[in-house]
Amino acid sequence: MATGAYQISINKVADHFHVAGGALTWSISSVGLANGSLLLLMGSIADLFGRRYSVLTAFTLYSMFSLIGGFMNNYIAVCIFRALQGVVVAVGTPAAAGIIGANYPIGRRKNRAFACFAAGAPLGMCFGLVVGGIAAEFSTWRAIHFFNTVWYALLATVAFITVPKDQDTELSKKGKLATLKELDYMGAFLSLTGFTLFCFSLTQVDVTVHGWKTPYIIALLIVGSLLIVALFVWEKYVPRKPLIPMEMWSNSRFARSITIMSLLWLCFAGTLTYFSILFFENVQARSPLLTTAYILPMGIVGILTNIFIAFTLHVIPGKILLLAASLSFCGSAVIWATVSKNRLYWAGPFQAISLSVIGADTAYNVCNMVTMTSVSKNLQSSAAGVFNTVIQLSGAVGLAISSAVVNARNPLYGTPQQNDDPVKLLDGFRNAWYCAIGYSVVAVILSCFLKIGTYGNSQHEEAEPEIVSETLPQGFDGKTSP
Repeated sequence: MATGAYQISINKVADHFHVAGGALTWSISSVGLANGSLLLLMGSIADLFGRRYSVLTAFTLYSMFSLIGGFMNNYIAVCIFRALQGVVVAVGTPAAAGIIGANYPIGRRKNRAFACFAAGAPLGMCFGLVVGGIAAEFSTWRAIHFFNTVWYALLATVAFITVPKDQDTELSKKGKLATLKELDYMGAFLSLTGFTLFCFSLTQVDVTVHGWKTPYIIALLIVGSLLIVALFVWEKYVPRKPLIPMEMWSNSRFARSITIMSLLWLCFAGTLTYFSILFFENVQARSPLLTTAYILPMGIVGILTNIFIAFTLHVIPGKILLLAASLSFCGSAVIWATVSKNRLYWAGPFQAISLSVIGADTAYNVCNMVTMTSVSKNLQSSAAGVFNTVIQLSGAVGLAISSAVVNARNPLYGTPQQNDDPVKLLDGFRNAWYCAIGYSVVAVILSCFLKIGTYGNSQHEEAEPEIVSETLPQGFDGKTSP
Protein backbone atom coordinates (compact mmCIF):
# COMPACT_ATOMS: atom_id res chain seq x y z
CA MET A 1 0.00 0.00 0.00
CA ALA A 2 2.69 2.47 1.01
CA THR A 3 4.68 1.75 -2.14
CA GLY A 4 1.67 2.52 -4.34
CA ALA A 5 1.04 5.75 -2.44
CA TYR A 6 4.68 6.79 -2.71
CA GLN A 7 4.91 6.01 -6.41
CA ILE A 8 1.86 8.05 -7.33
CA SER A 9 3.16 11.01 -5.29
CA ILE A 10 6.75 10.65 -6.49
CA ASN A 11 6.81 14.11 -8.08
CA LYS A 12 5.72 15.72 -4.80
CA VAL A 13 8.73 14.14 -3.12
CA ALA A 14 10.95 15.24 -6.01
CA ASP A 15 9.76 18.85 -5.86
CA HIS A 16 10.01 19.10 -2.08
CA PHE A 17 13.56 17.75 -1.80
CA HIS A 18 14.81 18.81 -5.26
CA VAL A 19 15.83 15.29 -6.29
CA ALA A 20 15.24 13.44 -9.56
CA GLY A 21 16.37 10.49 -11.64
CA GLY A 22 18.16 7.64 -9.92
CA ALA A 23 18.34 9.44 -6.56
CA LEU A 24 14.55 9.67 -6.51
CA THR A 25 14.17 5.89 -6.78
CA TRP A 26 15.63 5.52 -3.28
CA SER A 27 12.32 6.63 -1.76
CA ILE A 28 10.94 3.44 -3.31
CA SER A 29 13.87 1.02 -3.46
CA SER A 30 15.15 1.63 0.09
CA VAL A 31 12.17 -0.37 1.35
CA GLY A 32 12.84 -3.24 -1.03
CA LEU A 33 16.57 -3.36 -0.31
CA ALA A 34 16.16 -3.49 3.46
CA ASN A 35 13.24 -5.88 3.15
CA GLY A 36 14.92 -8.26 0.73
CA SER A 37 18.28 -8.30 2.49
CA LEU A 38 16.81 -9.17 5.89
CA LEU A 39 13.83 -11.34 4.97
CA LEU A 40 15.72 -14.61 5.36
CA LEU A 41 17.08 -13.68 8.77
CA MET A 42 13.73 -12.35 9.93
CA GLY A 43 11.94 -15.43 8.62
CA SER A 44 14.08 -17.59 10.90
CA ILE A 45 13.43 -15.27 13.84
CA ALA A 46 9.67 -15.35 13.13
CA ASP A 47 9.74 -19.16 13.25
CA LEU A 48 11.73 -19.01 16.45
CA PHE A 49 9.83 -16.43 18.51
CA GLY A 50 6.36 -16.87 17.07
CA ARG A 51 4.62 -15.66 13.94
CA ARG A 52 1.79 -13.92 15.76
CA TYR A 53 4.22 -11.87 17.85
CA SER A 54 6.19 -11.03 14.70
CA VAL A 55 3.11 -9.76 12.85
CA LEU A 56 2.04 -7.59 15.80
CA THR A 57 5.55 -6.17 16.15
CA ALA A 58 5.74 -5.41 12.43
CA PHE A 59 2.46 -3.47 12.36
CA THR A 60 3.34 -1.48 15.47
CA LEU A 61 6.85 -0.50 14.36
CA TYR A 62 5.66 0.34 10.84
CA SER A 63 3.18 2.79 12.33
CA MET A 64 5.91 4.33 14.50
CA PHE A 65 8.44 4.74 11.67
CA SER A 66 5.74 6.24 9.43
CA LEU A 67 5.02 8.89 12.03
CA ILE A 68 8.69 9.80 12.52
CA GLY A 69 9.42 9.80 8.78
CA GLY A 70 6.54 12.21 8.19
CA PHE A 71 8.34 14.92 10.16
CA MET A 72 11.69 14.60 8.39
CA ASN A 73 13.02 17.58 6.42
CA ASN A 74 15.97 15.77 4.88
CA TYR A 75 15.64 13.40 1.93
CA ILE A 76 18.29 10.99 3.20
CA ALA A 77 16.51 10.81 6.57
CA VAL A 78 13.23 10.03 4.81
CA CYS A 79 14.91 7.20 2.88
CA ILE A 80 16.42 5.85 6.12
CA PHE A 81 13.03 5.64 7.78
CA ARG A 82 11.59 4.10 4.61
CA ALA A 83 14.36 1.50 4.89
CA LEU A 84 13.41 0.88 8.54
CA GLN A 85 9.88 0.28 7.34
CA GLY A 86 11.33 -2.29 4.96
CA VAL A 87 13.03 -4.01 7.91
CA VAL A 88 9.75 -4.44 9.80
CA VAL A 89 8.02 -5.61 6.63
CA ALA A 90 10.74 -8.29 6.52
CA VAL A 91 9.55 -9.34 9.97
CA GLY A 92 5.85 -9.43 9.16
CA THR A 93 5.66 -10.83 5.62
CA PRO A 94 7.23 -14.27 6.15
CA ALA A 95 5.44 -14.58 9.49
CA ALA A 96 2.06 -13.90 7.86
CA ALA A 97 2.76 -16.40 5.09
CA GLY A 98 3.94 -18.87 7.71
CA ILE A 99 0.66 -18.54 9.63
CA ILE A 100 -1.24 -19.52 6.49
CA GLY A 101 1.17 -22.30 5.59
CA ALA A 102 1.10 -23.80 9.08
CA ASN A 103 -2.70 -23.76 9.40
CA TYR A 104 -3.69 -25.16 5.99
CA PRO A 105 -2.72 -28.59 4.63
CA ILE A 106 -1.77 -28.96 0.95
CA GLY A 107 -4.98 -28.79 -1.06
CA ARG A 108 -7.51 -26.47 -2.65
CA ARG A 109 -8.16 -24.54 0.55
CA LYS A 110 -4.45 -23.78 0.83
CA ASN A 111 -4.43 -22.65 -2.82
CA ARG A 112 -7.27 -20.26 -2.09
CA ALA A 113 -5.73 -19.07 1.16
CA PHE A 114 -2.49 -18.15 -0.58
CA ALA A 115 -4.44 -16.58 -3.45
CA CYS A 116 -6.18 -14.35 -0.91
CA PHE A 117 -2.78 -13.55 0.60
CA ALA A 118 -1.42 -12.68 -2.85
CA ALA A 119 -4.53 -10.58 -3.55
CA GLY A 120 -3.39 -8.30 -0.74
CA ALA A 121 -0.75 -6.89 -3.09
CA PRO A 122 -3.17 -5.54 -5.74
CA LEU A 123 -5.67 -4.51 -3.08
CA GLY A 124 -2.95 -2.66 -1.19
CA MET A 125 -1.68 -1.11 -4.41
CA CYS A 126 -5.21 0.06 -5.26
CA PHE A 127 -5.73 1.55 -1.81
CA GLY A 128 -2.28 3.12 -1.82
CA LEU A 129 -2.82 4.71 -5.23
CA VAL A 130 -6.00 6.38 -3.99
CA VAL A 131 -4.33 7.59 -0.79
CA GLY A 132 -1.27 8.83 -2.67
CA GLY A 133 -3.34 10.50 -5.39
CA ILE A 134 -5.46 12.40 -2.88
CA ALA A 135 -2.40 13.38 -0.82
CA ALA A 136 -0.48 14.57 -3.88
CA GLU A 137 -3.45 16.49 -5.29
CA PHE A 138 -4.65 18.23 -2.13
CA SER A 139 -1.84 17.98 0.44
CA THR A 140 1.81 16.85 0.57
CA TRP A 141 3.80 13.62 0.68
CA ARG A 142 3.77 13.89 4.49
CA ALA A 143 0.06 13.08 4.51
CA ILE A 144 0.94 9.58 3.30
CA HIS A 145 3.13 9.01 6.37
CA PHE A 146 0.48 10.25 8.77
CA PHE A 147 -2.23 8.15 7.14
CA ASN A 148 -0.02 5.07 7.40
CA THR A 149 0.57 5.83 11.08
CA VAL A 150 -3.14 5.61 11.84
CA TRP A 151 -3.82 2.73 9.43
CA TYR A 152 -1.12 0.39 10.71
CA ALA A 153 -1.91 1.18 14.33
CA LEU A 154 -5.46 0.07 13.54
CA LEU A 155 -4.17 -3.09 11.82
CA ALA A 156 -2.03 -3.90 14.87
CA THR A 157 -5.14 -3.70 17.05
CA VAL A 158 -7.16 -5.93 14.71
CA ALA A 159 -4.30 -8.44 14.45
CA PHE A 160 -4.02 -8.61 18.24
CA ILE A 161 -7.67 -9.66 18.42
CA THR A 162 -7.92 -11.96 15.42
CA VAL A 163 -4.56 -13.64 14.66
CA PRO A 164 -4.42 -17.11 16.28
CA LYS A 165 -1.69 -18.07 18.70
CA ASP A 166 1.15 -20.21 17.37
CA GLN A 167 0.81 -23.93 17.96
CA ASP A 168 4.22 -25.16 16.85
CA THR A 169 6.78 -22.85 18.52
CA GLU A 170 7.89 -24.91 21.52
CA LEU A 171 11.51 -23.97 22.16
CA SER A 172 12.52 -23.05 25.69
CA LYS A 173 14.15 -19.72 26.45
CA LYS A 174 17.54 -21.43 26.57
CA GLY A 175 16.88 -23.10 23.24
CA LYS A 176 15.89 -19.80 21.64
CA LEU A 177 19.05 -18.07 22.86
CA ALA A 178 21.17 -20.93 21.57
CA THR A 179 19.48 -20.75 18.17
CA LEU A 180 19.88 -16.96 18.04
CA LYS A 181 23.63 -17.39 18.40
CA GLU A 182 23.69 -19.70 15.38
CA LEU A 183 21.77 -17.40 13.02
CA ASP A 184 23.67 -16.26 9.95
CA TYR A 185 24.20 -12.57 10.74
CA MET A 186 27.19 -12.31 8.40
CA GLY A 187 25.06 -13.53 5.50
CA ALA A 188 22.49 -10.83 6.21
CA PHE A 189 25.25 -8.21 6.44
CA LEU A 190 26.81 -9.25 3.11
CA SER A 191 23.40 -9.22 1.44
CA LEU A 192 22.45 -5.79 2.75
CA THR A 193 25.78 -4.07 2.05
CA GLY A 194 26.41 -5.79 -1.28
CA PHE A 195 23.07 -5.02 -2.88
CA THR A 196 22.94 -1.52 -1.37
CA LEU A 197 26.35 -0.54 -2.78
CA PHE A 198 25.52 -2.13 -6.13
CA CYS A 199 22.24 -0.23 -6.46
CA PHE A 200 23.73 3.01 -5.10
CA SER A 201 26.45 3.02 -7.74
CA LEU A 202 23.89 2.60 -10.54
CA THR A 203 21.47 5.24 -9.25
CA GLN A 204 24.18 7.84 -8.62
CA VAL A 205 25.41 7.87 -12.23
CA ASP A 206 22.97 10.62 -13.25
CA VAL A 207 23.80 12.70 -10.16
CA THR A 208 27.53 13.01 -10.78
CA VAL A 209 29.02 15.42 -13.32
CA HIS A 210 31.23 12.84 -15.04
CA GLY A 211 28.86 9.86 -14.84
CA TRP A 212 30.60 6.53 -15.30
CA LYS A 213 33.97 8.28 -15.30
CA THR A 214 33.50 9.18 -11.63
CA PRO A 215 35.96 7.02 -9.64
CA TYR A 216 33.70 6.28 -6.66
CA ILE A 217 30.89 5.06 -8.94
CA ILE A 218 33.12 2.36 -10.41
CA ALA A 219 34.63 1.57 -7.01
CA LEU A 220 31.24 1.08 -5.36
CA LEU A 221 29.99 -1.02 -8.26
CA ILE A 222 33.01 -3.33 -8.00
CA VAL A 223 32.86 -3.57 -4.20
CA GLY A 224 29.11 -4.23 -4.25
CA SER A 225 29.50 -6.95 -6.89
CA LEU A 226 32.31 -8.60 -4.93
CA LEU A 227 30.23 -8.57 -1.74
CA ILE A 228 27.34 -10.25 -3.57
CA VAL A 229 29.71 -12.96 -4.82
CA ALA A 230 31.12 -13.25 -1.29
CA LEU A 231 27.57 -13.76 0.00
CA PHE A 232 27.07 -16.91 -2.05
CA VAL A 233 30.56 -18.24 -1.26
CA TRP A 234 29.91 -17.63 2.44
CA GLU A 235 26.49 -19.31 2.32
CA LYS A 236 27.90 -22.39 0.62
CA TYR A 237 30.99 -23.04 2.72
CA VAL A 238 30.98 -21.24 6.08
CA PRO A 239 27.84 -21.07 8.28
CA ARG A 240 26.50 -24.18 9.95
CA LYS A 241 22.95 -22.95 9.39
CA PRO A 242 23.07 -20.65 6.35
CA LEU A 243 20.32 -18.21 5.43
CA ILE A 244 20.25 -19.69 1.92
CA PRO A 245 20.88 -23.45 2.04
CA MET A 246 22.62 -24.18 -1.24
CA GLU A 247 21.07 -27.65 -1.31
CA MET A 248 17.70 -26.23 -2.29
CA TRP A 249 19.14 -24.94 -5.56
CA SER A 250 19.92 -28.52 -6.59
CA ASN A 251 16.19 -28.89 -7.14
CA SER A 252 16.01 -27.75 -10.79
CA ARG A 253 12.31 -26.92 -10.66
CA PHE A 254 12.80 -24.70 -7.62
CA ALA A 255 15.89 -23.00 -9.07
CA ARG A 256 14.28 -22.29 -12.44
CA SER A 257 11.04 -20.99 -10.97
CA ILE A 258 12.90 -18.61 -8.67
CA THR A 259 15.06 -17.43 -11.57
CA ILE A 260 11.94 -16.78 -13.65
CA MET A 261 10.35 -14.92 -10.74
CA SER A 262 13.44 -12.73 -10.42
CA LEU A 263 13.38 -11.87 -14.13
CA LEU A 264 9.67 -11.05 -14.03
CA TRP A 265 10.07 -8.83 -10.97
CA LEU A 266 12.89 -6.97 -12.69
CA CYS A 267 10.17 -6.17 -15.23
CA PHE A 268 7.28 -5.47 -12.89
CA ALA A 269 8.64 -3.58 -9.88
CA GLY A 270 11.94 -2.59 -11.44
CA THR A 271 10.66 -1.13 -14.69
CA LEU A 272 7.02 -1.27 -15.80
CA THR A 273 5.18 0.06 -12.74
CA TYR A 274 7.60 2.86 -11.89
CA PHE A 275 8.05 4.21 -15.42
CA SER A 276 4.37 3.92 -16.28
CA ILE A 277 3.62 6.44 -13.53
CA LEU A 278 6.43 8.72 -14.73
CA PHE A 279 5.05 8.43 -18.26
CA PHE A 280 1.64 9.73 -17.22
CA GLU A 281 2.88 12.45 -14.85
CA ASN A 282 6.10 13.66 -16.52
CA VAL A 283 5.57 12.92 -20.21
CA GLN A 284 1.81 13.41 -20.58
CA ALA A 285 1.63 15.94 -17.69
CA ARG A 286 -1.36 14.25 -16.05
CA SER A 287 -2.41 15.20 -12.51
CA PRO A 288 -1.80 12.77 -9.62
CA LEU A 289 -5.53 12.00 -9.37
CA LEU A 290 -5.85 11.26 -13.08
CA THR A 291 -2.72 9.11 -12.91
CA THR A 292 -4.34 7.27 -10.01
CA ALA A 293 -7.37 6.58 -12.19
CA TYR A 294 -5.08 5.31 -14.97
CA ILE A 295 -3.23 2.91 -12.66
CA LEU A 296 -6.26 1.70 -10.64
CA PRO A 297 -7.12 -1.09 -13.12
CA MET A 298 -3.93 -2.73 -11.91
CA GLY A 299 -5.62 -3.51 -8.60
CA ILE A 300 -8.90 -4.63 -10.15
CA VAL A 301 -7.23 -6.89 -12.70
CA GLY A 302 -4.96 -8.24 -9.96
CA ILE A 303 -7.93 -9.25 -7.80
CA LEU A 304 -9.63 -10.98 -10.74
CA THR A 305 -6.39 -12.77 -11.59
CA ASN A 306 -6.02 -14.08 -8.04
CA ILE A 307 -9.61 -15.32 -8.05
CA PHE A 308 -8.96 -17.15 -11.32
CA ILE A 309 -5.73 -18.71 -9.97
CA ALA A 310 -7.43 -19.79 -6.73
CA PHE A 311 -9.97 -21.88 -8.66
CA THR A 312 -7.68 -23.23 -11.38
CA LEU A 313 -4.32 -23.95 -9.75
CA HIS A 314 -5.42 -27.54 -9.13
CA VAL A 315 -6.48 -27.93 -12.78
CA ILE A 316 -4.01 -25.98 -14.95
CA PRO A 317 -0.34 -27.06 -14.72
CA GLY A 318 1.95 -24.49 -13.18
CA LYS A 319 4.20 -24.61 -16.25
CA ILE A 320 1.37 -23.33 -18.46
CA LEU A 321 0.47 -20.59 -15.99
CA LEU A 322 4.08 -19.45 -15.63
CA LEU A 323 4.55 -19.40 -19.41
CA ALA A 324 1.38 -17.30 -19.73
CA ALA A 325 2.70 -14.92 -17.05
CA SER A 326 6.02 -14.48 -18.87
CA LEU A 327 4.26 -13.82 -22.19
CA SER A 328 2.02 -11.25 -20.47
CA PHE A 329 5.06 -9.34 -19.27
CA CYS A 330 6.61 -9.52 -22.72
CA GLY A 331 3.45 -8.09 -24.29
CA SER A 332 3.27 -5.30 -21.72
CA ALA A 333 6.91 -4.30 -22.25
CA VAL A 334 6.49 -4.27 -26.06
CA ILE A 335 3.47 -1.97 -25.78
CA TRP A 336 5.31 0.46 -23.50
CA ALA A 337 8.40 0.43 -25.73
CA THR A 338 6.30 1.47 -28.73
CA VAL A 339 4.05 4.03 -27.01
CA SER A 340 4.06 7.63 -28.26
CA LYS A 341 3.79 10.83 -26.21
CA ASN A 342 0.14 11.44 -27.08
CA ARG A 343 -1.02 7.82 -27.15
CA LEU A 344 -4.59 7.45 -25.90
CA TYR A 345 -4.91 5.58 -22.62
CA TRP A 346 -7.26 2.94 -24.05
CA ALA A 347 -5.04 2.33 -27.10
CA GLY A 348 -2.03 0.84 -25.37
CA PRO A 349 -1.27 1.92 -21.76
CA PHE A 350 -4.41 0.26 -20.35
CA GLN A 351 -3.57 -3.04 -22.02
CA ALA A 352 0.06 -2.81 -20.90
CA ILE A 353 -0.93 -2.17 -17.28
CA SER A 354 -3.41 -5.04 -17.30
CA LEU A 355 -0.96 -7.51 -18.85
CA SER A 356 1.77 -6.67 -16.34
CA VAL A 357 -0.42 -7.32 -13.31
CA ILE A 358 -1.83 -10.53 -14.83
CA GLY A 359 1.73 -11.73 -15.23
CA ALA A 360 2.77 -10.59 -11.74
CA ASP A 361 -0.05 -12.23 -9.81
CA THR A 362 -0.01 -15.42 -11.84
CA ALA A 363 3.74 -15.86 -11.40
CA TYR A 364 3.52 -14.98 -7.70
CA ASN A 365 0.95 -17.68 -6.98
CA VAL A 366 2.71 -20.42 -8.93
CA CYS A 367 6.24 -19.74 -7.67
CA ASN A 368 5.01 -19.18 -4.13
CA MET A 369 3.41 -22.63 -4.14
CA VAL A 370 6.63 -24.22 -5.44
CA THR A 371 8.55 -22.62 -2.57
CA MET A 372 6.05 -23.20 0.23
CA THR A 373 5.58 -26.90 -0.55
CA SER A 374 9.33 -27.58 -0.47
CA VAL A 375 9.83 -27.36 3.30
CA SER A 376 8.17 -28.59 6.50
CA LYS A 377 5.40 -26.74 8.29
CA ASN A 378 7.87 -25.56 10.94
CA LEU A 379 9.83 -23.63 8.30
CA GLN A 380 7.02 -22.02 6.34
CA SER A 381 8.18 -18.54 7.36
CA SER A 382 11.77 -19.23 6.26
CA ALA A 383 10.55 -20.57 2.91
CA ALA A 384 8.47 -17.43 2.44
CA GLY A 385 11.59 -15.44 3.29
CA VAL A 386 13.56 -17.02 0.44
CA PHE A 387 10.79 -16.34 -2.03
CA ASN A 388 10.14 -12.76 -0.98
CA THR A 389 13.87 -11.98 -0.80
CA VAL A 390 14.11 -12.67 -4.52
CA ILE A 391 11.11 -10.44 -5.22
CA GLN A 392 12.27 -7.48 -3.15
CA LEU A 393 15.89 -7.50 -4.25
CA SER A 394 14.93 -7.98 -7.90
CA GLY A 395 12.64 -4.96 -7.72
CA ALA A 396 15.34 -2.79 -6.10
CA VAL A 397 18.06 -3.92 -8.52
CA GLY A 398 15.66 -3.45 -11.44
CA LEU A 399 15.03 0.17 -10.47
CA ALA A 400 18.77 0.81 -10.27
CA ILE A 401 19.45 -0.78 -13.67
CA SER A 402 16.53 1.05 -15.28
CA SER A 403 17.73 4.41 -13.99
CA ALA A 404 21.21 3.76 -15.32
CA VAL A 405 20.06 2.75 -18.82
CA VAL A 406 17.63 5.69 -19.05
CA ASN A 407 20.43 8.08 -18.17
CA ALA A 408 22.66 6.45 -20.79
CA ARG A 409 20.15 7.45 -23.46
CA ASN A 410 19.08 10.78 -21.97
CA PRO A 411 21.86 12.59 -20.03
CA LEU A 412 19.31 15.12 -18.74
CA TYR A 413 17.53 12.39 -16.76
CA GLY A 414 18.05 13.08 -13.08
CA THR A 415 18.63 16.82 -13.59
CA PRO A 416 16.22 19.73 -13.05
CA GLN A 417 15.94 19.97 -16.85
CA GLN A 418 14.74 16.39 -17.40
CA ASN A 419 11.08 17.40 -17.92
CA ASP A 420 11.80 20.29 -20.29
CA ASP A 421 11.57 18.00 -23.32
CA PRO A 422 8.91 15.29 -22.72
CA VAL A 423 9.64 13.61 -26.06
CA LYS A 424 13.32 13.20 -25.20
CA LEU A 425 12.38 12.01 -21.72
CA LEU A 426 10.10 9.36 -23.23
CA ASP A 427 12.87 8.31 -25.57
CA GLY A 428 15.09 7.70 -22.54
CA PHE A 429 12.36 5.61 -20.89
CA ARG A 430 12.41 3.29 -23.89
CA ASN A 431 15.80 1.95 -22.81
CA ALA A 432 14.20 0.72 -19.57
CA TRP A 433 11.33 -0.89 -21.48
CA TYR A 434 13.77 -2.59 -23.87
CA CYS A 435 15.44 -4.12 -20.81
CA ALA A 436 12.03 -5.35 -19.67
CA ILE A 437 11.52 -7.03 -23.05
CA GLY A 438 14.86 -8.80 -22.62
CA TYR A 439 14.01 -9.99 -19.09
CA SER A 440 10.63 -11.35 -20.14
CA VAL A 441 11.94 -13.11 -23.27
CA VAL A 442 14.49 -14.99 -21.15
CA ALA A 443 11.68 -15.88 -18.70
CA VAL A 444 9.56 -17.23 -21.58
CA ILE A 445 12.43 -19.44 -22.74
CA LEU A 446 13.08 -20.78 -19.22
CA SER A 447 9.36 -21.45 -18.71
CA CYS A 448 9.37 -23.79 -21.70
CA PHE A 449 11.84 -26.08 -19.88
CA LEU A 450 10.12 -26.01 -16.50
CA LYS A 451 8.16 -28.94 -15.10
CA ILE A 452 5.48 -27.84 -12.62
CA GLY A 453 2.25 -29.77 -12.25
CA THR A 454 -1.03 -28.85 -10.63
CA TYR A 455 -1.43 -28.02 -6.94
CA GLY A 456 -4.21 -29.16 -4.67
CA ASN A 457 -5.39 -32.36 -6.36
CA SER A 458 -5.39 -35.64 -4.48
CA GLN A 459 -2.35 -37.03 -6.27
CA HIS A 460 -0.12 -34.02 -5.68
CA GLU A 461 2.79 -34.12 -3.27
CA GLU A 462 5.55 -31.50 -3.43
CA ALA A 463 7.44 -31.85 -0.15
CA GLU A 464 11.23 -32.02 -0.42
CA PRO A 465 12.54 -33.62 2.78
CA GLU A 466 16.16 -33.31 1.73
CA ILE A 467 15.81 -29.53 1.78
CA VAL A 468 13.99 -29.54 5.10
CA SER A 469 16.66 -31.53 6.87
CA GLU A 470 19.30 -28.92 6.06
CA THR A 471 17.36 -25.92 7.31
CA LEU A 472 15.81 -27.00 10.62
CA PRO A 473 16.74 -24.72 13.50
CA GLN A 474 18.12 -26.28 16.66
CA GLY A 475 15.32 -27.71 18.78
CA PHE A 476 13.00 -28.73 15.94
CA ASP A 477 12.71 -32.42 15.08
CA GLY A 478 11.51 -31.94 11.51
CA LYS A 479 8.04 -33.32 12.11
CA THR A 480 4.99 -31.28 11.17
CA SER A 481 2.43 -30.46 13.80
CA PRO A 482 -0.85 -32.37 13.73
